[in-house]
Amino acid sequence: MTELFIPVPTGKPAAAGQMPPSKRRKPDKAPATAAVTAAVTATATATTNTTRTAIRSNAGDSLSARNNGSTSTAPVYHRQSRKGRTSRLRTAKRNKTLNGDSQTVESGKTLSLLSSIIKDQEYLDFLEWLKNMGCPRTKLTLAEFSNTGRGMMATKDIKAGEVIVQVPERNLVTMRSLQATYGARISRFGKKVNSHMIIALHIALLVQAPERSGWLPYLRMLPKKFDTMPVRYPSELLELLPQNAQVHVKKQKAKIEADYNITLDFLQSNADLLTRPLQYEEYEWAWLVVNTRCIYLDAKNQSAADNIALAPMLDFLNHTHDAKTEGAFCTKTKSYQIKTLLPYKKGEQVFINYGPHDNCFILVEYGFVTPNNPYNYVTVDNDFMQLSIPGESVAAKKDKLELLDMAGYHGDYVLHKNDVSFRLLAGMRLRLVNPFNKSSAITQLAIAQWHNVVNGELDQISPENERLVPIHIERLCDDILAQAKKNLGVLARKKTTFAVMHLQQVWIEARDIILSIIDKIHRREEL
Repeated sequence: MTELFIPVPTGKPAAAGQMPPSKRRKPDKAPATAAVTAAVTATATATTNTTRTAIRSNAGDSLSARNNGSTSTAPVYHRQSRKGRTSRLRTAKRNKTLNGDSQTVESGKTLSLLSSIIKDQEYLDFLEWLKNMGCPRTKLTLAEFSNTGRGMMATKDIKAGEVIVQVPERNLVTMRSLQATYGARISRFGKKVNSHMIIALHIALLVQAPERSGWLPYLRMLPKKFDTMPVRYPSELLELLPQNAQVHVKKQKAKIEADYNITLDFLQSNADLLTRPLQYEEYEWAWLVVNTRCIYLDAKNQSAADNIALAPMLDFLNHTHDAKTEGAFCTKTKSYQIKTLLPYKKGEQVFINYGPHDNCFILVEYGFVTPNNPYNYVTVDNDFMQLSIPGESVAAKKDKLELLDMAGYHGDYVLHKNDVSFRLLAGMRLRLVNPFNKSSAITQLAIAQWHNVVNGELDQISPENERLVPIHIERLCDDILAQAKKNLGVLARKKTTFAVMHLQQVWIEARDIILSIIDKIHRREEL
């Protein structure tokens, strides 16, 4: 087997700055075009960074997800995904502290319940490894919190604007740092590969021979399985996801499989890298490790997908939507730095913010959900398509959908709490134009009026059309409410696991959003 190593890159490092835009859909705009389940190794026993969730909705301990590239209120720090953080807390521990020595602290809007400081051997070895790698000491220590699992606790007061974590360049695992091992091989391969694919392969190969790599302490800190990831759900749980989340999972699964197949082709001519054949489960695990832990570095002449990096030590920071942080590569210290824009007191849990995402996205990409998530919404695309409108013929429905598509208003129909998206209102108004015959002058007038309403030049197509809109929006809501009730009933009969609790949280939130819309309609408030 070829010796694997991660050399310190030479030359000027890629600057890190503003992160790429979030994947979160913006539903009120025209739509864009469209594990190893056993231990990593016997010697590298994985110690997962626990669940990133506390689904007790009354706790107010919300977590957050990926950065959307803004500053100030949303950090420039960006992790591609958190979905790989499997739980170390057992269900019995969720509602009590570990040592009976708890304290309640508050960071921003997020309540943190401290249980105990982590001092297990794997973590101590990891700290020693970081020290040997030149990682500066921080005012943070790993601790177990009863509401979030493992997280980073401030050992001293931290001021706003202070750097909380520095990861030296030598610790960043990037395509650039792996050039010595894979660069020439990739050039000879001839097929297109990306950073995610190669870094995942590298992690998988390190696990095959962890003692030889020098990265054993880091490997021991990686999660050993991803049971809270929907891509790892059994079919009976997968079918209980909302439809849009199921589509997301299918795309993610297809991506992992495609990357694995290309990786196998790559290994056919690079078999000296292997100690044994690379199984799909091994590669999937490594792929999820990268997906859940990587950050994006801003480098010129490279796409966002090719600028990802693994940054050991950042893995332990939990996430809230109200935390304010910034991240960038500092050329002076040659390290990637995370700066907090909020102060923390000694004993408080320190958080970072990955930006605004709804819980369906977070669940699929990160493997957890966040209570009281202000970015939640319910997608009603399928319900809209299946909705039966009295007097609407099959041909008329087809013509209307084509018109919506041409105008950029087909799909991305969502409901927020107390708010119906403009796109859904636009789609419903057109669906309610009946009779509908494109060759009719009356229909052409109604279409023209619909365009004027969409463009803000008219308030309504007609009083009757406007009267019918909330009636049929409520019909959509009733269908989703029935689905939520059915799925919550099924979930209530299942064994309590974090995956089940996450799904329950998603459907409870969907139900609450739907009820808020129904209440608004009954109050005759404007949608």
